[in-house]
Amino acid sequence: MKTKIFLAGILCACAMNAADMASLQKTLDENKLKANILEVQELGSGLDMVIVNINDQQVPFLATQDGKLMFQPETLLVQSPALRTSIDSFYEKLYKKEKAKIDNKLKSVFKKQYDKVFTFKAKKSTNKTIYIVSDPNCPYCKQEFAMLDKRLEDANVELLIVGFLSEDSMLRAANALKEKTASQVSNFKMLQKIYYADYKAPKVDTESARELTESVIQTGARSVPYIIEE
Repeated sequence: MKTKIFLAGILCACAMNAADMASLQKTLDENKLKANILEVQELGSGLDMVIVNINDQQVPFLATQDGKLMFQPETLLVQSPALRTSIDSFYEKLYKKEKAKIDNKLKSVFKKQYDKVFTFKAKKSTNKTIYIVSDPNCPYCKQEFAMLDKRLEDANVELLIVGFLSEDSMLRAANALKEKTASQVSNFKMLQKIYYADYKAPKVDTESARELTESVIQTGARSVPYIIEE
């Protein structure tokens, strides 16, 4: 389980008249959002589903058809099962689309900064690779790391340690990079220490860890553990 930045889904967009599009854009502008409307899907019941581009990320909103009210439907109660299904489908498809875009950018980080990747080979020959971005202070990341041996039953694992959550996280990530070796066994034992709750991270230069963390953030990944399975 993990925090998600987007709950998503997308349907084919229906055309909307220029006045409504202008009204939607005005609503964004009045709320000082540097964003633009990408697509609109008419749902019925007086509502449209709108995809808004904010900082190169696609964010879904519900909107009234006059464009004067926009809101995000995380907590939405509706009477119509068909409307609920349409909204859920919209979100699911948008989430898959956004995740695929982030996945591709993130795999590029794994490739370009391979010297910072902790690589663990599967116990048997396989082409399957699991990419994981992890913060040592994240409870779900700790659970995921505890599953590493199980993951290696049928997949290779590539792991990036980042400092998303705190300065202590950044220090842990920096220490992990500093102590990284070419030995899979040594790295695993060292990371067990890094993930330990009571570990006191020594003060070290965090520049490399910060650079890596920023590179990951720039992909659009905002939650950990972030996992790509292929």
